[in-house]
Amino acid sequence: MHARGVPTLILILFIGFVLVACSAGGEEIAAPTNSPLPSEIPSSPTSTIPPSPEASPTAVIEPTPVVSHPVLLISWDGAPAGKVYELMAEGELQNFDALARRGLRADFAQSVDPSLTAAAQNSLASGSLPMHTGIVSNKYHNSNDSFYWYRRGFDEVMDQAEPVWVTASRAGLKTAAVFSIGASPDHPGQTADYTIGYGVRDAYSRQETVSLSPAQAWSDAPNSYSPLLEADYQIPQVVHIYLLVIDSTDDEIKNYDTVSINTTRRVEKNSPGLGEGEWGELVILPSVYAGADFLIQEIGAEQVTFYHTGVYHNTASPRSLLENLNHEFGFFRAGADSYALEHDWITYEDYLYLLERGAYWMAEVTAWVYETYRPDLLFTWQNTFDAAGHAFYLQNSLQPDYSPERAQAFDAYYRRAARISDQALGSMLEVVDLETSTVMLVGDHGMAPIHTSIYINTVLEQAGLLVLDERNYVVVEDSRAFAVASGGAAHIYINLLGREKKGIVSAEEYQVVQAQIVDLLSFLVDPSSGKLVFQRVLTKDEIADIGLDHPNSGDIFVQAEPGYNLDDWRGRDDVFAPARFYGQHGYDSSLPEMHTIFISGGFGVPPGGEVIPPVSVLDYAPTIAHMLGFDPAPTVDGVPIPAITLP
Repeated sequence: MHARGVPTLILILFIGFVLVACSAGGEEIAAPTNSPLPSEIPSSPTSTIPPSPEASPTAVIEPTPVVSHPVLLISWDGAPAGKVYELMAEGELQNFDALARRGLRADFAQSVDPSLTAAAQNSLASGSLPMHTGIVSNKYHNSNDSFYWYRRGFDEVMDQAEPVWVTASRAGLKTAAVFSIGASPDHPGQTADYTIGYGVRDAYSRQETVSLSPAQAWSDAPNSYSPLLEADYQIPQVVHIYLLVIDSTDDEIKNYDTVSINTTRRVEKNSPGLGEGEWGELVILPSVYAGADFLIQEIGAEQVTFYHTGVYHNTASPRSLLENLNHEFGFFRAGADSYALEHDWITYEDYLYLLERGAYWMAEVTAWVYETYRPDLLFTWQNTFDAAGHAFYLQNSLQPDYSPERAQAFDAYYRRAARISDQALGSMLEVVDLETSTVMLVGDHGMAPIHTSIYINTVLEQAGLLVLDERNYVVVEDSRAFAVASGGAAHIYINLLGREKKGIVSAEEYQVVQAQIVDLLSFLVDPSSGKLVFQRVLTKDEIADIGLDHPNSGDIFVQAEPGYNLDDWRGRDDVFAPARFYGQHGYDSSLPEMHTIFISGGFGVPPGGEVIPPVSVLDYAPTIAHMLGFDPAPTVDGVPIPAITLP
């Protein structure tokens, strides 16, 4: 729904039971690993095994001349090949299936290692391994920072590689990148001609219970059959909001049932109030057009409980694009809130509402950019499958709270999220002429059910390699190693003298410490099963084989067996604990659970619904370069997909 004509400072009613979606990140660069701020559910980089000879021939294919046949690539975060193709066959994903039947799909697409969003999406966009992009995980340490700090791969620019939209722009094509990871107005040298970044977060989501008192000095207050009540609440470091509580029923009973939320003690005439269970949106910072969605959860005579999403504003370049975006669509929608779900601030229905709201908003923006600016190449991103997988991938009896009935209910939730994905795709395809345009539906990684979290820094602490103070802060001068984990993967960094700012491990000690960590993790056993928990434990000298040979990588790199989530929170007493959510990725990219989708149809794609051999996420960029007639960047590690580029 467009937000044309929405007055600022006005709460707009959304009756809650519509379902919604989206999520993906906005933590600060180099936040401490023990930051008290909420972090996204571990999800979102990649594991790269070179494509098979079938999928990636070594023959050089000459690009064709530049033609005016646009390519639209839609990247579906966390779309597992097996599950998505199953839902297509069952009729749940009709738009996905129609495109595959018109064109083709791969048996699967293989991600990079680790199979995590930031790493995989940057590799997908550039066709280059993490050893070239430098984005080696969702989170990783850089030796220019304090030893215990990490950087978010979502926020960093590539090192030696470049997104294919940059290469295309240099070749004279018009390009757009809409919500794509690796594209942001803040990423110098990585922007498309028209770039819309993932929204900028001004404040975190919260659930609050506020006390009420008699209302004073309100303007344009509606009629109330009981004395008006009010409360105020400070969204930290952003703005005060004011709640006016109203009794709208003439039943001679003190029965407060409506809340109006404003940024001043004034009720706008066209602003409806919200009852319990109802959603509304509020423009909070008019100067940057930032806003949030609000849910009224409980109204009483003494207090009101409500939830609000993170406060976000749009980011885009050029400036005219940002102005048009704000005017046409309003503030950036926060999407599915995994932190709020995990902390019981919202229900599963609320989660799906937000997921749907975010997905549709992003799809409409993408369609508008495609139709308005007519780019030759457009990249966009959706995370509905990923958000649903983390929340609803309850599939086996080892998982906490498992029962056949609960698993069936969660599968129904997942299918609803899948249908949201399909409807979002449908709205984007409405503006695409497949006779003259090519559409690629791709994934970055798959999803696996999880049952146990492993607190990897607790392993190091118990071995005396990591020292914490009474606040659980890292004592750098006494610590020899520290782990930064994302999903099923972790980089372990040694506090090497001469490399780290306060390094204490000499070159002579380095191999001893490294070997100790390798032994600790290679033989770590789950006490509940007696089985080893790590599939891979690799030293820095061994990671080149999986495309991770980069200074940002750890001195030891590990990937867990599927079923285990790696958590780097420090100060825990126990190494093992039940997982707090249900789906995860980051595991060995060759595993079937980590396989993702590739579907393509339209101009230049052979028709007939053929299922082609597996491809790599690295192959999309060189395939696009071939189709649009320009030379790929020299750091591209993938190759054109034969079924599309060969006669």
